[in-house]
Amino acid sequence: MIKKIAFFILTLHLISGYGQQLPQMSQYLLDDIIFNPSSLGTKPSDRIVLHHRSQWLGFDGAPITQFISYNGSFNGNMGLGGYIMNDITGPTRRLSFNLGYAYHFDITRKTKISLGLMATLMQYGIDGNKITLYNQYDPSIYQGYSDKSWKPDVSVGGLIYNKNFYAGISVIQLITARVHLYENQPFNATVPLVQHFYLFSGYGIALNDEFKVTPSLAMHGTLSSPLQFDVMAQGDYKNLVSAALTYRYKDAIILMLGTKVKEIFMIAYSFDIIVSPLRKSNSGSHEIVLGIYLKKKNKRGRSLI
Repeated sequence: MIKKIAFFILTLHLISGYGQQLPQMSQYLLDDIIFNPSSLGTKPSDRIVLHHRSQWLGFDGAPITQFISYNGSFNGNMGLGGYIMNDITGPTRRLSFNLGYAYHFDITRKTKISLGLMATLMQYGIDGNKITLYNQYDPSIYQGYSDKSWKPDVSVGGLIYNKNFYAGISVIQLITARVHLYENQPFNATVPLVQHFYLFSGYGIALNDEFKVTPSLAMHGTLSSPLQFDVMAQGDYKNLVSAALTYRYKDAIILMLGTKVKEIFMIAYSFDIIVSPLRKSNSGSHEIVLGIYLKKKNKRGRSLI
């Protein structure tokens, strides 16, 4: 009960504030169109990706996020795809439908620049049946009332890449719309959708014909929240088996293992070992990714898996 009340207070803070709103993912490199639309068309193969994350296991109302995405290329210099996201945190839910396009320019024989745009239709909702109050007769909050609202938005991104190197920047929720809930009730709530900024970079180092190591850095945040960053080292064997170690600053140490199956499927699993004060109230975070390869098109694609 105490955890539910505390989590609801945290949820109200996120609704009325301007902090980090988008889900936190550990295996973002395997599903990077979610955070940068310019990644569309950069993979060696067109692919469908199923992505699930259960965060802070054991914490009542902790975030649960699912994605299904498609990343494809056509005409040799264009990317097309999108994703559906279902993100549940406590009594709140975000359901979004996203469709994106990217265009790729050659700047050298081996290096390209990609510019991408993603259009979003998002439903933000609150399930009043999941709200537990200490005082059920508090006139400022009505237990059991639910509402939802739809809003459009746009994301943009840019990426420079070749077979071994990539560096990208993106802005998600560019429009900064405001979601209004409970408009026909004696109380109301406003959810400001703030801009999120992402920066990713990595460089692959071939140790020999079979082994490759890719150190990478990811940073993200909003104008009114502290910058978060991940430092990762990923090792690959014959581009078939991959293992990674990530440190998320003041938050978690992440272990990841992935493999390809007959060049048709990819499966990867990661576990977040929480190092922040939240470690006292949960047993870590799990994330699993399943990829389905459709057909190989882009020989200069940058993905290792």
